[in-house]
Amino acid sequence: MKNQNTEPSASSASAGLTVWMVDDNPGVRRALKDLLAWCASVRCTGEFHSPNAVLSALASRPGPDAILLDIQMGEANGLNAIRPIKALSRHTQVVMFTTFYDPESKRRALVNGATDFLLKSAPFEKIVAALETAAKNPAPHLKNSRPTATVVPGHSTGCGRRRLLWLDQCLDLFSVRKRLRTPSAR
Repeated sequence: MKNQNTEPSASSASAGLTVWMVDDNPGVRRALKDLLAWCASVRCTGEFHSPNAVLSALASRPGPDAILLDIQMGEANGLNAIRPIKALSRHTQVVMFTTFYDPESKRRALVNGATDFLLKSAPFEKIVAALETAAKNPAPHLKNSRPTATVVPGHSTGCGRRRLLWLDQCLDLFSVRKRLRTPSAR
């Protein structure tokens, strides 16, 4: 099964920080979920195999306190999902969780709204501490910014507004990619 969603139980919903994991490797998701089960302050309430799967979930239900997001997942790139995640769930903090350190990926992640950048080889205590810190201290450049959306006449707000925000973010990503591919005239 590629995508496993786990709804919080009544006891886990009230017990600390909620976390979703996004990684294409089911072994990584399973191992981290098992470790988090022993941690009283953090509960894994969802796991997803791709950025698209987590974005679909965020479009239909409230997000967690934090998301552990892998960067390279087959054809998908977690860096491209940060802004749409933040648009759909502004209170959710994104912590990048990757195998390889790349300074450009870290810079891009933090500029796009990630709160932290961790290697999968980090000690478990550091992962938990990063999640707790992210939930307590949102990314500074997002604290005071307000979401904007183009409201289409005749359409209601609410879930539709969240989808418009997501669409705006996706269009922004496409325009940035296009500018990066076009050689500048110097």
